[in-house]
Amino acid sequence: NFLRKGLVVFQFTISIVLIIGTLIIFKQLNYLNSRNLGYDKDQVVTLPYYGELAESYEPFYNELTKSAAIKNVARSSRIPTGRLLDSYGSPRVLKGDSLVDSSLDLKSISVDTEFFDTYGIGIASGRKFSKEIKTDDSLSFIINKAAVKEIGWGSEQEYIDKEFQYADVKGKLVGVVDDFHFESLHQNIRPMIFLQRANNYNALSIKVSGAEMKQGLEHVEKVWKEFLPARPFDYQFLSERYRDLYSMEQKQSQLFTTFSGLAIFIASLGLFGLATFNTLQRIKEIGIRKVMGASIPSILTLLSKEIILLILIANVIAWPLAWYFTSRWLNTFAYHIEMDLLLYIISAGMAVVVALITVSTQTIRAALSNPAKTLRYE
Repeated sequence: NFLRKGLVVFQFTISIVLIIGTLIIFKQLNYLNSRNLGYDKDQVVTLPYYGELAESYEPFYNELTKSAAIKNVARSSRIPTGRLLDSYGSPRVLKGDSLVDSSLDLKSISVDTEFFDTYGIGIASGRKFSKEIKTDDSLSFIINKAAVKEIGWGSEQEYIDKEFQYADVKGKLVGVVDDFHFESLHQNIRPMIFLQRANNYNALSIKVSGAEMKQGLEHVEKVWKEFLPARPFDYQFLSERYRDLYSMEQKQSQLFTTFSGLAIFIASLGLFGLATFNTLQRIKEIGIRKVMGASIPSILTLLSKEIILLILIANVIAWPLAWYFTSRWLNTFAYHIEMDLLLYIISAGMAVVVALITVSTQTIRAALSNPAKTLRYE
């Protein structure tokens, strides 16, 4: 009897852990898809940027933006959803009246004047790069707020248009942009620096009107074939790239859902067997109780009480296990949901409901049985 009950507790412990894991993965995935990233990822089409386009880029840009379906076009060395791998060492920053060395590891991104508008990235202080200001091509820098924090500046505003040196180039800091999630939410927002280096561009980002997506893509393809006839028109939506960042988590969600279903089914089979055995063992007791005037609800409570107790024991064991494993999984993300006790309560409720449904056929049949027939054979 102890072994039978122990197996039921063990099976439901596994089931509850899997249910909790499934709910937390779903909630974290919803968080990843709904979090404000600090930039617009929707309706952005990305294409590779080829060097032969450099000399004819202005006509290419003008031709693309002739269509009302194309909102903006930008060039950059890397695009959001990629990895920040480029760095040219630590900058020299202004402290007092002079430039001093810093130990800050700035991740470098080469962008053109349209990059921040294309992605809807906000300017916190100063300005973005301008085509009208020639020094922006090589002597101007923009950093993000994470870089300001790491440098230790109290307020970035007082350092705008002041000296700044990076990659052995002494120029001016012209702007500070709001923080945004360039990489996946597994990583913290890193200190970044933006500069204009035309020979470093590797990607095109095209913002297309959502209402005219088909016409916009047709127009982009037409212009592409006109300027780059030898290159394949191979585009990708940025929203798809973002979704691919969490493909592993999507697969984990599917696996947890499948195994949760299997575990609950197997646990229910074990519970059904235990309920059948317990009912047969107590069939005489049930008959006597009914003869003595016990009501059907009281009989159902009697038969279900032990089952509920086993499920509660399974929850007591499962909750700490689920908390440990899901906490470790959530900690692989720099940005994640907080542990929600309600999910544990829902999982416990689901386990109780499944258990009651599983044993209901036996308990109801026993409660409704004719005591005269039961006691006749005793």
